[in-house]
Order: sequence, then structure tokens, then C-alpha cells
Amino acid sequence: MATSQDVSQAEHEKELHKASDIFVRALENENIKYIFGIPGEENLDLLDSLKGSPINLILTRHEQAAGFMAATVGRLTGHVGVCLSTLGPGATNFATAAAYAQLAGFPMMMITGQKPIRKSKQGSFQIVDIVENMRPVTKFTKQIADGDLIPSLVREAIRQAEEERPGAVHLELPEDIAGTMTEGEIFPVHPVRRPIAEEKAIRKAVNMIQAATNPLLLIGAGANRKRTQKMLQEFVDKLGIPFVTTQMGKGVITEAHPLYLGCCALSAMDYPHVCIEKADLIINVGHDVVEKPPFFMEHGKPPLVIHINFYSAKVDNVYFPQLEVIGDIANAIWQIKESTSHQSHWDYEYMLQTKRDMEIHMRIGVDDSSFPMVPQRVVADLRRAMPDDGVVCLDNGMYKIWFARCYKAYQPNTLLLDNALATMGAGLPSAIAVSLLYPQKKVVAVCGDGGFMMNSQEMETAMRLHLNLTVIILNDNAYGMIKWKQNHAGFSKFGLDLENPDFVAYARSYGAIGYRVTNADEYLKLLHECLFLSPHGVKLIEVPVKYEWANHILDKELPGLMEKKMEAVTTTISLALSEAAAIPKTMKLAAKELKPKKEVAIEMKGLEVDSVGPETDVTTCTEEIQGRPTLGATPEPVVYPFYIANKPLYPNSNLDVINKYNGKVFAKCALATHNDIDAAIDAAQKAFPAVAAMASYERKQVLETVVTEVKRRFEEFAVALCLEAGKPIRDSRGEVKRLIDTFSIAAEESIRISGEFSQMDISERAKGYQALVRRFPIGPISMISPFNFPLNLAAHKIAPALAVGCPFVLKPASRTPIGSLLLGEILSQCRLPEGAFSILPCSRDGAELFTIDERFKLVSFTGSPSVGWDIKEKAGKKKVILELGGNAACILEDIVPDMKTVVSRIIHGAFYQSGQSCISVQRVYIRKDLYELVKDELVKETHGLVKGDPLNEDTFIGPLIAESEAKRIENWVDKAVSNGARVLAGGKRDDSFYDATILENVSPDMEVHCEEVFGPVMELIAYDDFKYAVSEVNKSKFGLQAGVFTSDINKAFYAFQQLDVGGVVINDVPSMRIDSQPYGGVKDSGLGREGVKYAMEDMTEVRVMLLRNVGTL
Repeated sequence: MATSQDVSQAEHEKELHKASDIFVRALENENIKYIFGIPGEENLDLLDSLKGSPINLILTRHEQAAGFMAATVGRLTGHVGVCLSTLGPGATNFATAAAYAQLAGFPMMMITGQKPIRKSKQGSFQIVDIVENMRPVTKFTKQIADGDLIPSLVREAIRQAEEERPGAVHLELPEDIAGTMTEGEIFPVHPVRRPIAEEKAIRKAVNMIQAATNPLLLIGAGANRKRTQKMLQEFVDKLGIPFVTTQMGKGVITEAHPLYLGCCALSAMDYPHVCIEKADLIINVGHDVVEKPPFFMEHGKPPLVIHINFYSAKVDNVYFPQLEVIGDIANAIWQIKESTSHQSHWDYEYMLQTKRDMEIHMRIGVDDSSFPMVPQRVVADLRRAMPDDGVVCLDNGMYKIWFARCYKAYQPNTLLLDNALATMGAGLPSAIAVSLLYPQKKVVAVCGDGGFMMNSQEMETAMRLHLNLTVIILNDNAYGMIKWKQNHAGFSKFGLDLENPDFVAYARSYGAIGYRVTNADEYLKLLHECLFLSPHGVKLIEVPVKYEWANHILDKELPGLMEKKMEAVTTTISLALSEAAAIPKTMKLAAKELKPKKEVAIEMKGLEVDSVGPETDVTTCTEEIQGRPTLGATPEPVVYPFYIANKPLYPNSNLDVINKYNGKVFAKCALATHNDIDAAIDAAQKAFPAVAAMASYERKQVLETVVTEVKRRFEEFAVALCLEAGKPIRDSRGEVKRLIDTFSIAAEESIRISGEFSQMDISERAKGYQALVRRFPIGPISMISPFNFPLNLAAHKIAPALAVGCPFVLKPASRTPIGSLLLGEILSQCRLPEGAFSILPCSRDGAELFTIDERFKLVSFTGSPSVGWDIKEKAGKKKVILELGGNAACILEDIVPDMKTVVSRIIHGAFYQSGQSCISVQRVYIRKDLYELVKDELVKETHGLVKGDPLNEDTFIGPLIAESEAKRIENWVDKAVSNGARVLAGGKRDDSFYDATILENVSPDMEVHCEEVFGPVMELIAYDDFKYAVSEVNKSKFGLQAGVFTSDINKAFYAFQQLDVGGVVINDVPSMRIDSQPYGGVKDSGLGREGVKYAMEDMTEVRVMLLRNVGTL
């Protein structure tokens, strides 16, 4: 047994460490990566302890900037950012940064030094009570008076900084304490689980949401957490509830979402406020009082409010929620989502129309060419230039309103603005922190001339750290925000104008690259130069700006517009919602089973007392949407514009787009008139010189932007295709992947447009001649695409045209226009000359100009043979590319590689997309000794195909494009059967569905044999001789592609040489098309070739330059 003397000796022998070493180890234990700041004399022990630490010390030029950097680290990571200063003036310089972090909810720790505290020193040189000084702007502030307490104080400070609501903390480490020896032991950081909301609150929230007529989601600063972002996205996607955001809630859900209704950048009287006014229930997620709510509540009036947050609401006379759901936000949103379903009585038409009006209004000024530039153009061009994950760090100034309103954040934390302290001087330091954390991202600091100069010395920090970032200075030579408020308040102009340095020379003095914009069109080019072309490093762009017009919009135009809109809004609280909002009693029913209580008389202004009867179930969903993507989530048709000269226009919504499965209108499009088409052609003709003059890298950038955007919006494209074409969702996703491939191929080919150089001295008369041959874009192109592959077949026209520099006008199929219009939306955000493209759904009667107008130099058509050859006849002198119908055959000579693969490929080739492909397998020639075996396997496989809702992941057979097509196929099959054909599988119609059908013994003169069925019908034919099979294939008037399964290379080459088709596929079905191959047919199947490289050749003209005696001296 150990004696007391032994214990005493063991304690005495404990290893001692310097307190500053313990402090650094405690920070390492908390996984701190950076410390920003300026050490002073009182920090020298700590500085020495940092020498061997993995923590990076980032030396800055001012303590305030160091604080901003640390706060930004906390903002982006959720983990405390750390900054360091000496005592006195260094520590007081942290005050603004501390308030910045505390008000905005960013976890940040400040470490300051202090004079020794254990020995009294007469005098107070540089001594300020920093602990008390920090108390009003921190969650926790403490002087460390004992080195043994360092581990616990560091842990406690960081815990408080990071727990909800996050904020600033402060530890003061006196000089003498830092140098003492201590036994302080580091203890492990333990995870802390957040509390979850109580079940009663969740049930009541579900009841209120389902009872509401116009529930609206409001996303605030507190929702900007990783788990919450994901849950909110799922919440909106499943329920179809639209959302607005506060400034600091931007990007929590992508603002490309069709249900995004805008950001409340202004306090009132903007388009999102109209939507708020229309709402009868606000689901207020992550509300932070530092951002005042964009609405004021009034007793007895809508809207009602559900407050969802980590902490309870701060109730006052303008904010008093009817329900508070307190706990982990992500968990609460998930619970509500799982127990709630989309309600058929929710009505969002007015809100969605308000969004459409907003998007039109937001385009005012985005292409304005006046100079100095207007903020609308500044914002729009930066959005065009920045990749989705690029980060824009705003300082504080007049421009912030326009960025909050107009800059769409497609990912969380990609637009960093401060709507809490709203301090100037934070833009550049924040960008430095972002660039340190994410060196692979494009980072831009946007500063006013005033805010930039407050911390401009940090340019040296950025240069020293070898960061890659761009600084934009919006220069109006004034404190513009205050000037606007001064004018708005009726005061005369006084005291707010500045005289600035030469910012370009200033940048160069640090070794950075400096640019000055001299005209509006130069700005976007400089952005591309800085972001993508110039070497790694710090770049600065000075942009002269003017705010008068923009301020007039905010002061005069917008309030007038909003006043009229507000007057048109009437919102009531239904009895069901009123009952659901009552204080709940214990509820035992599941959320979907909740029913309103008996009707009672309630006097409330704006309440519909007779809207719901006592037996009405207002909370049970009659049309549930379980996790469906957003396009199908809203009951109202989504309205899409058409595009003329790159611009979206909403002149009407005359074209109904039908969900091919349920027959309902799910979208509406603007329908073009003859005059619209004429205007588009005129714009294309005028744009041709500018489009043709685009550099190869510029064309490539446009094509790559499309690839990036489609990848980001992948599911949106797939669902749109699934709904409008009835294409099963798996095949829809496959087509979106092909669209991405097509644009990717075009991006590569755009920089490979080669010519040739050759000697021409073939005879005496040609002596001394050489030739340079180049391809030049042909001119404006007319494009007409079909319904069956509305994405990829449009892509096979659009991508090559963009690659070579030809403007175009596209007519998508009127049955499936949405995919093309989504592409138009992306292209409208690309840097293309005005008039480079137009996309115009129109009726067949109105489409004549696409064929006959001589301003077009080429017509590219995909569709039926009858229409195609008629186009060629009317096209006049224009070049014509026709990709027409087919009657694709497959010859099965050998089982290669195995029976399962062969059967699977033939079934897929015949029946995918219900056979609506010009290269779907229609005739299968099977060697006689294999016929019965293969037939049985094909029939067996066909019986197992799933028919149904295209959105179902298991569906293989979806509806045909129209019931009339199903009836036509039914008629053709019935006619064949009456003439001796035998049905082996299928042969039945169900509305617009036609079963996957296999026939044999079909007479050669029947339509199902000699015409293009364009449906899920396949014919089996036995043969004895391979040559005979080839000759039978060639009897068709069509010649697009054929497939041949053979293990004999000689037979493969025989088929390749003898089959009169545009393509032969060996050991696969004719339905296989690779997007880089030459693709097209012979005979009635068309004229010319598609496939990116080959289409580019058709879209260009060869031109030769003969050179005589060049190079002779």
C-alpha cells in the first residue's frame, strides 16, 4: 500500500509545462487550424509556443482585420475561429470584430495579452480593462489568473462560442501567467447532442401547416447550418411549399429552385413582401432578432407564425408566434416533413405569379451599357462569371441591397454579407479567410471605395500568403449608402464625398494586378480574365459606379409597384387554421389523422367563419407527393417564358404542357407568333458577326457553363423530361447524362476546329502557290427538334452551333418544350452576344419561317420523313440536315456474348421509351436454328416489364406521347393480326399506354413491317442464310442504323459493306448511339450527319486562301 509520503512524491514528480505551451496544446486539442493577428510584447511566450505547433499563425496588418478573418472561419466552418492581439490598443482594435461575430452569430475566440498581474507595478501604461471592455460584445470573457485553469477555460470558452446561438468569446492571458510552469492536463473534447423539439410541438406544427391555405417558409440566419440546409431542401422538395429568405439566409436552399420567391433585401415593399402578405402561415426557420423580420405581426390579423429555432422567440408587440418549436432545427424540420404531406387546397398561383413579375423586374438594368456602371449590371455580370461554388464576400455599402436582391446564391455560404453589425471594412479580410480555407474556389471581395480603404492594407497579407482572389472596388467617390439615406430623408448633399487614390496603382504597389473598367462591356471580360485566365494571385478591378437610377427604383418605382400589388392581396385565416393554431391538448392521433375540432364561433378580423364545416377533414392529403422532385410538387402549372435574343419573355402562357401520365396540365409556355419568329431571326442575323468573332476559349466557356449548370440541376431536367415526354425516370436521367456528354464533347471540339496548310505547286502554272484552308461559321441556323429526345436531340443542334459560332433559332416540339426552355434559361445567363440564340415554342402553322426564311443559312430538322422532305423542298438555297424516321432491323446470327445479354439488349432496344425512337428495334431476323429458343426468352423477358407511372423508379413502359398515337399503333397491330400475324406478347392498349408487343408471321406489306411504328412493337422473322437476312433488311425504304450479332468478323464486315444504312452496330442493337459518332441515315431516313464534330462540319463553310510567293525574300 502506498503511503502518504509516496503519493506526495508522485505528485511532486508530475511533469510541469509552461502555461503558454498548455494553452497552445489546448487549442490543438480543439482542432484549431489558424490564429490570425498581431502578437505584441505580452504575447511572446505564446508566440514561442506556437513555433512547433501545426496551428498556422497568420500575421495581419491590423487587429480588426484579424478579427474579421477569425469570424469568417467560424461562419463557414461552424468551428471557432481564433485571433490574437497584445494588450491595450491592440485588444481594443478587436471591438468591432467582436461585435461583428456576436451580432451575426459567428463562433470566434479572441486571445489578448496583458501586463503581469502577480506583481503590482505603479503606472497604467497601455493598460485597459479588456475583460470588462469585451463584456457587452461577447458571450464569455475571462482573465486567466491561474495556469492550471487554462485547459478548462479554453474548453469552456470554445463550448460557449460554438453552442447555439454562437458568438464571440474572449480570454486574456497575462504575461506572467503565460510564463509560469503548470501541471495543467488537456482533456478530450466530448460531443454535445442538441435537444430535440417536443412531440406536441411537432404535431401542432403539422396540423397548422396542413390546415393553412398559403403556408410560406421564411429562412433566416439561424438556418444556415449544414444539417439544416439538407433538411430544408428535402422539406421544400417533398411538400412544394415556396420560400423566401432574409439576407443572411441566402443560399441555404439553392436560389435556382422553382419555389424560391426572393430575398427580403429591403425592410418592406418588395416582391417577397407581397408573398409574405399573401401567406396565412409563416414557417419562420432560424429567425434571428439581429435581422428584423420582414413582416410585423398584428393581433387578429394574418399571418400566423410557427417559430422554429434552437432557442425561443424574443416576443414583443410585433413578433409573437402562435407556436414555438424549440430544439435542433434540422431534426424539427425532418420530423415535420415526415409527418406532413402536400395539400391539394394549398394555393400558390398568386405567389408564383409575383415571382415571375419579380424576375422580369430584376432584369431591369442587367444589360445597361451606360457608364459609370449601374449596380444591376455589376451584380448580373458577376453572377454570370462566377461558378456555382465561387464565394463572393461583400463589404457594406449601397451595393449590398442589389446583391441581396439580385445575386442568386446556388450553394450555401457563396454570398457572404453582413446584415447584423453591417460594418464596413470586412469584405477583404473575409475573402482572405475564405481563400485560406478553400484555395480551390474562386473568391471575390466586393467593396465600396470607402469600405476597402478601411482595411486595404490587408492586400499585403493576401500577397504574402500567395492567395488567389479578386477584389472589386465599386467606386462612387462617396459614402454612397449614407448619401442615399441623406437624400431620401430630404437633406441637402453635404459631407459625404471622397477623393480616392489611384486604385490600380495602389494594387500594383503591393505587387497585385490592377485593372480599371472603362466601359460597361469591359467589366465581364475583366472578370473572366481575373477568375480564369490570369496567373494565380491577387487581382483588383476598379469599377466606377453610379447609384442615381438604382436609387430611383428603390425610392420611387418599387414602392409604387408594390403598393398596387399589396392592395390586390387579400388574406384570411380559415377556421381550420385557427383551430389548428389553438393551444394543443394531448394528441394521440398520427399527423395525417388529425381532424379539426367542432366548429366554434370565433370573432377574428380576416377569418373565414364559414370556410370549413365541422365534418371537413382539412389535414388529410388527397394528392400526396412523397419526396417527388420540385417540378411535380406544386399543384399550379409552372409558367415558362420563351427566349428571343437571349432574353426571357412572357407575352402569354398559351401553350399547355401535359403530364403524359395523368393528362393534367403541369406547365404552361409562352407561344410564339409569326412576328416573334421574325424578330428572333432578325436578331440572329444581326448577332452573327459578334457570335462568329467569339474566341475559341469563350465558346468553350459557354459550353462548359452549360455542362456545370445541367449537372447542378440534374434532377430538375430529368423530372421535367419525365413529365413532359412520359419517359421513365431512369431513361430520363440517362438522357440528361447524354446531354451533358454532348455539350462536353462540343466544348472540346470548339478548340479543335482545324484547317490545313498545303503546297499547291502541282504544275508549272501553280509554282510558288500555297494554300491555307479554314472553316468559317455558315450563319444563322434554323433548328427544329422532336418530342422523343427533347433534350439530347436539341443539344445535338445547339452545342455544335455554339462550338462553331453560329447564332440559332430553335423550335422545340410543342408537346415537349420544357427541356429546351431550361437550356435557354442557362444560356441566357452565359456571356453570349445579344441575339446569339432564341428558343420559340410555336404551333406548326406558325413555323413556316423556320423553313422558308432566306436569312437562315442552314435548316437542321429532326422528325418525321413527310415533314422533313417537305422542308427540303421549300428550303430554297439553304443547306438542309434531315434526321428522319427509321425501321431499324437487328440480325441475330450468333448468340454473342450470351443469351441473357442478347435478350436484354434487344428488349431494351425495342421497348425503351415505349419504342418512340427512330432507331428502336422493329424487325429482328433470327437464324432459324436459334429462332424458337430466342423467341421464348424474348417473350418471357417482355412479360416482366413494368408498365406505369414514369416517375416510379421501376417503370420501364411509360405512356406514349398522346393517346392518338396509341390508337394508331393499335390499329396497325390489329390489321396485321387480321392478315395472319400472331401476337406473342402484348397487343393491348390502355388509354395512352400500349403494351410491349412481339409479333411473328407478319405480312411484308403490313405497316408494322414496312413503316415506322414509333411504338413498342417488335416483329420476329426466321432466316436460313445470312446474305438473305442482309438483303431483307435492305428492302426497307428506311436506312438509319442496323444491328448485327455475329462472332464471325467476315460477316461483320460483309454487313458493314452491304447494309444500306447510315450506321452498323456489331454485337449490339441498332438503338445504340454514341454522341460523338457520325449519325444519320440514307434513303427516307435523312440527309447529312449529326454527331458533334460532323454537325460542326455542316455548320461551317470551307474557305481557301491562296498565297503566292509567300516567304521569299
